[in-house]
Amino acid sequence: MYLAVINRAGSRRYEIRQSFPDKKRACCRYRVLFNLGSDPGRYINHPSDDICYFSSELEHTLAAQTGQDPTTRLEELLWDFLPREEQRRLERFRHRGRARVSPLSEQERTAIEKEVHLFDRRRLYYLRYGAVDQSKIFRLNVKLYRPLLNKCRDEREYYFMDMEKVLHYNELKTYVFAIFDLQRHFGESISATMPEALNQNDIADYFIEDICRLNRDPLFWSQQISGKSLHDHLIRYIIMFFDHGYGRRSLFDDFLREFMGRHRAFQWPQKKPNVSSGDAARIFDTDWQKLSQMSKKELTRLYRQRAKELHPDGGGEHEQFVALNSAYASLLVRKK
Repeated sequence: MYLAVINRAGSRRYEIRQSFPDKKRACCRYRVLFNLGSDPGRYINHPSDDICYFSSELEHTLAAQTGQDPTTRLEELLWDFLPREEQRRLERFRHRGRARVSPLSEQERTAIEKEVHLFDRRRLYYLRYGAVDQSKIFRLNVKLYRPLLNKCRDEREYYFMDMEKVLHYNELKTYVFAIFDLQRHFGESISATMPEALNQNDIADYFIEDICRLNRDPLFWSQQISGKSLHDHLIRYIIMFFDHGYGRRSLFDDFLREFMGRHRAFQWPQKKPNVSSGDAARIFDTDWQKLSQMSKKELTRLYRQRAKELHPDGGGEHEQFVALNSAYASLLVRKK
């Protein structure tokens, strides 16, 4: 389920929608589960400071259509409409569950290659790395595409809208320049780093051509091609591009951005060494009780002595030297 916001003629209304697979069209579509109207807050009952609950009409309707208790999901969807007291009470419990990132299955990898459009990849790449140059988009972790699976185009767009909230208003035009890969139209060396130095009329012309092409792309809309006018989900990019500037730049900002990009790396944490007390006593040739009572300085002194004896260059065996290092690391962890 997701919350859809529909703006029409200066008015705004809300709907709770759900994606579902359409086997005839071989794609995902959406259905409206509940029309919240212009004020979702009227479906939230707040009789006192310590009591807050959703209306039975809303809960029963969603439960009947989804077959599950919708309360927890409603707290997420209608968070902005909850009373301040309820938000403060629930804030401590939000995001407590540790996310479990499991490996992608072959089915998921196949679905990503088939379903995730290049425009979605460009948006994720910028929102993840903040890079205007899209030439290294292949470096994006494939697992980041997982939230897009089994979702219709409408739900995906609301997913991106939520992610785009973190962008600063001075960054919006640069964001549009990057996700439409407008740099490919220019041969200047600065096109990937300083779009404000390019011919702005040419950029605007290429942008209009590309967004109209995307508006007619059946692969992007999953065979649901919009009419003659620009689709509502693309209008926000028109506003981002023409109603905002590139923002001021400074040498320090450029240096900071480059520094962060060069040092943005990820490594899986190393497993903590775990050696039994008997193995540690044997490899150090010292009683375990005495070994456990040693200070860090005494343990290091003993380790260096045993390292000289067990090092392969001194006549020792490689396996014993490796076991010594593991035992030493394990003892240091225990002492911490």
